[in-house]
This record gives sequence, structure tokens and C-alpha cells, in this order.
Amino acid sequence: MRAEGTFRARLASFPEVRGLAEAFGAALGADHRAILRIVLVLEELFTNTVTHGYPAGSEGPVWVTLASGCGEIEITYEDVAPAFNPLTDASTALDQPHAHEARPPGGLGLALVRGLSASVGYTRVGDRNRVTLTLSTGSPPPPSPADAPGPAGA
Repeated sequence: MRAEGTFRARLASFPEVRGLAEAFGAALGADHRAILRIVLVLEELFTNTVTHGYPAGSEGPVWVTLASGCGEIEITYEDVAPAFNPLTDASTALDQPHAHEARPPGGLGLALVRGLSASVGYTRVGDRNRVTLTLSTGSPPPPSPADAPGPAGA
């Protein structure tokens, strides 16, 4: 299953992004928590693009593709803002002792995105930033034949 959309990078467009994610999750039969994770990840990426990626008022394009397979949802998020690798360019220093004391509020969204994702990758494809993430659907994978219960008393 696959769904995709192109959106204008302005905060007022996020309900359309959320609608795509919710409809995709519902059609997939993903549990409520999985759908919330998809929406949360997309909200963080989208908000960062609008706030930090594009110049104010530019409303550049954002492409979102959702695909499912093997108990996972793959999110591909793209924009044509200046190159920015959220895996290396956004340091939160959460592993440093007492980092919370010196760090100003905010800046934890990308750490949250990474924490919610089973895998995260970044590439620059032509003029596009491409972030690809995988999330669990929340549904257990189907049992393998080896997991099938044996005869009673075995």
C-alpha cells in the first residue's frame, strides 16, 4: 500500500499532511499509536521545514510518501530547502552529563523523530533533502510456521 502528496510549506497546510497520514494508517489497519507516531514524525519534519528550511513566506514544496510492508511503514519526506542532514547537522547533546541544565528549550524534535523510528536515513538527491524513516505499524508480524503451537501435550 502506498500514499503520497505534495504540500505547500506553510503551517496552515499541516492538516492536509496529517489527513494523508491518518487516512493511510486507517486504510492499513495500523493501531492508533502507530498513526500518532506517523503524525508526530511528519509534524516535526514539516514544522522544521517551514520554520528553518525555506525563507519566510516562500511556501516551497514538501513531498510525503507513505508505504507499507512487513509490519513497517516507510515515510519518505522531501523538500528543496538548503541542504540539511537532520542526522548529523542537528546535535542535541542529550548524552552529555547535565546537558539539560545548559541547553535552552526546544531543539529536541529531531531527537524525538530518531527515537520513534526503527531506522532513519538522509540523502541529498539533486536539489532535494530526502529523509527516509521506518516505523512499526504496531501490529505484530504474522506468526511463522515455527511459532505455530504443537499438538496438545507435546
